[in-house]
Amino acid sequence: MTTATAAITDVRTELLVVPVEPRLRAYGSDVVNLVRVLVQDADGACGTGFTYTLGAGAGVVCRMIDDLIGPAIVGGRTDEWDERRSKIAASTRRLGRSVFTPALSAVDIAVRDLRGLQTNQPLYALLGGRARAMPIYGSGRGSNGLELDELVEQTLGYLNDGYPAVKVRAGARSPEADLERLRAVRAAVGDDVPLMVDCNEQLTLPDALWFGRRLTDLGFRWLEEPLIAEDIEGHAVLAAQLDVPIAVGEHLVGRYEFAHHLRTTPIGIYQPDAALTGGIGEAMRIAALAEAANRSINFHSLPELHVHLAAVCPNACYVEDFGILNAVLGEVLRPHEGSVVPPDRSGHGIVWDDDAVRRFTQPY
Repeated sequence: MTTATAAITDVRTELLVVPVEPRLRAYGSDVVNLVRVLVQDADGACGTGFTYTLGAGAGVVCRMIDDLIGPAIVGGRTDEWDERRSKIAASTRRLGRSVFTPALSAVDIAVRDLRGLQTNQPLYALLGGRARAMPIYGSGRGSNGLELDELVEQTLGYLNDGYPAVKVRAGARSPEADLERLRAVRAAVGDDVPLMVDCNEQLTLPDALWFGRRLTDLGFRWLEEPLIAEDIEGHAVLAAQLDVPIAVGEHLVGRYEFAHHLRTTPIGIYQPDAALTGGIGEAMRIAALAEAANRSINFHSLPELHVHLAAVCPNACYVEDFGILNAVLGEVLRPHEGSVVPPDRSGHGIVWDDDAVRRFTQPY
């Protein structure tokens, strides 16, 4: 049995190259590079964390953990993590955020998972919340690479699987062609089903204005990532001129970038990803900033992790089910009456498929 004061004795890193099923692929990404971190204490308990890339560079993230972050926390305790995290972040400030922040995210998730195991508490309880049910929407199967009949079929498939809302992708075609595809999806599902659209940073400002104005008539709940994340001024123009809400955040890093967005744009929906933006603690700080500004939070992807955070955040609107890691999970969230509830297991409760993890692990 582990104790809450058991020291961290080992930090190990694994790199998995996980295939993405064809219906989830977009813009040429057919694999996800998963960096998995295992943090063990003196009593043998082991917490797991992760980050990921859809392109090159995951090996560098692994080495950041092996060479810098891991050695800096061995010998410490999980209840000292926040203080150590701040010191590690300060010591690496000159390195920038592109490699360090994903690495820190993975370690943060693992340490908090271990803390839950040590104290026999689910993650949502560690965060001060309860296991409330959260609405979930299906995301990913509506790829912009699909033919129109396939897009409609996959959208209807989510509804048949019990998801009350669905997000589809646009941006790979002309705005006119994408609009016709969305009209066909709306006609197929009816007027009462909540629909969202994700453009994955593919539009120009003029096209986004044209496209967004026409989404209002189709009743779309939000227009996600129409522009590159760094174009704050463009997002401010869209949020001010369009009736459809704008959603951004999966490519913003850390609370300071989110805070700048919140101060300078009227965007209504923010989508932090705990595995990319600095970890669970940083994602919760971002959610609190958004709440103070009366904005909504919709955590990006990774439902098995983010269901805990959403359950705690009063301004969280949905859990997104984008099954990018399903190939290495032994258990995935499924909707019940349109909602999901975080598991009562200690820590984050993510169940890994050990055979799949071994199969997809590669040297780095």
